[in-house]
Amino acid sequence: MIKLERPTFSIEQTIDICCQGITGNNDLLRRVRSLKPNLEARTLHYVALALAGTLYNLPQIVSPPGLDPVIIGELTKSELVKLYSFYFASSKKPGRIIYDALMVAADEKCPFCGGIGRPRNLDHFLPKSCYPELSVLPLNLVPSCRDCNMDGKGSGFASIEQDQVIQPYLDNEKFFNEQWIFARYHSESGTEPETIEYFVQPPAQWEEAHRQRVIRHFKDFDLALRYSREAAPRLCVLLLQIKELLQVQLGLDEAKQVILQSGISKSPFVNHWERILCLTLMDQLHSL
Repeated sequence: MIKLERPTFSIEQTIDICCQGITGNNDLLRRVRSLKPNLEARTLHYVALALAGTLYNLPQIVSPPGLDPVIIGELTKSELVKLYSFYFASSKKPGRIIYDALMVAADEKCPFCGGIGRPRNLDHFLPKSCYPELSVLPLNLVPSCRDCNMDGKGSGFASIEQDQVIQPYLDNEKFFNEQWIFARYHSESGTEPETIEYFVQPPAQWEEAHRQRVIRHFKDFDLALRYSREAAPRLCVLLLQIKELLQVQLGLDEAKQVILQSGISKSPFVNHWERILCLTLMDQLHSL
């Protein structure tokens, strides 16, 4: 999980830019402009809950089929959802500049899976179907790869603290700065090749809700399988490099230090799959 810098666009700037694209509908333009004070207050509430790890407490909008209730100001649920699709995400509207800026800021790395996937679109962290008032809030829009958006996160959201997905912009620093992903090295046995098995082991001093959150995140995004697949070819290369150094009379410990330390020290963050791979080999590779 990659920590993202907070977007530079405020909700007020976002509404102003979206309004630039509303032409030929003065009534809608007036009503959208009137949203700014309400959305500013809701943004502050969103940030406060996210920093406290309690976004699950934000009330969902549940409306019976066929009804389109007014949600905020004078805008209905469907109008708030369309504000995103028609005036924010559309490539023909000025709001697209914010969409593209959020995508570029991710540096081609999906924060949910730790960068093994390439973001393809913006994901509504809290889905716009249940939280339409957040449909164009930049802090609620996260660049996401297809696997994380469609298969990992899905369209729902947690109703209890321990089921919450890690929020890349605002969540607790411990999720990004402390190691909670580890791996086991399985050496060659018979016809089976060497493999790396990733697993979760949260720090013992973490409170239980935080421990359960990373366990759930790891499971929901299928990171054990995805990281193992990513690591397999890299594992083969690292073992081959170590074997080559052994042939020039280096000891195993020295060869591991030469080959693996670079992968450890140059990893972009503490739970990066390659850093965990190199740490595991450093600790568990005892013979070749």
